[in-house]
Amino acid sequence: MALARVLGRSRTQLLQALDVPRAGRALAQALQVTPSAISQHIATLRDAGLVRTYRDGRHVMCCRTELADQLIEATTPRRDP
Repeated sequence: MALARVLGRSRTQLLQALDVPRAGRALAQALQVTPSAISQHIATLRDAGLVRTYRDGRHVMCCRTELADQLIEATTPRRDP
């Protein structure tokens, strides 16, 4: 995927995993990386305007921004019916 060439494979996978909001620990488990790695990636993606975070009780939830959705859509190959 072209997006991985820009963001890196791990950050691209993280953005794809955020098709629904998820807690950092859930992302770490899903992507089989450490919570600290997720935290670093989220901080970078947040600084780039691609992810936002919010608190839900004791959990920090992560979700894609509209910009990230547009970027993923623009770089995903279209399938013809």
